[in-house]
Amino acid sequence: MAKCAKKTASEKASAVSELLTYEAVVECFKTRVQKAKGPVDARIAAQVRLSGSVEGTLYVLVANGIAVVEPFDYRGADIEVEADADVFFAVLSGKKAISSAIVDGDIKMQGNAGKAIVLASVVF
Repeated sequence: MAKCAKKTASEKASAVSELLTYEAVVECFKTRVQKAKGPVDARIAAQVRLSGSVEGTLYVLVANGIAVVEPFDYRGADIEVEADADVFFAVLSGKKAISSAIVDGDIKMQGNAGKAIVLASVVF
């Protein structure tokens, strides 16, 4: 299973082609949100739809300075994100910048732009 944390050189050398799973993406997103760069006073709800090697929907809700990531659909989100699962995981793992993924079209967002900027600046 793919890991969110960065690997040491010996781990990279011994790693065999790891398969990305929906659960790994959710856990990595939870880890990333827990390490957020600062508290968010605003209420932000974002739904993420993954496609490609892994398909599924998850959401992040930030309210009262607390962020929660859950592996299910969230209707009425402020931000809707469509992402290639491998690229999204690379962003979560710190291997690719969110801005590059958006420019490349691998991650697409629509909805409240102001809230998207706040969420991206705090989480990514």
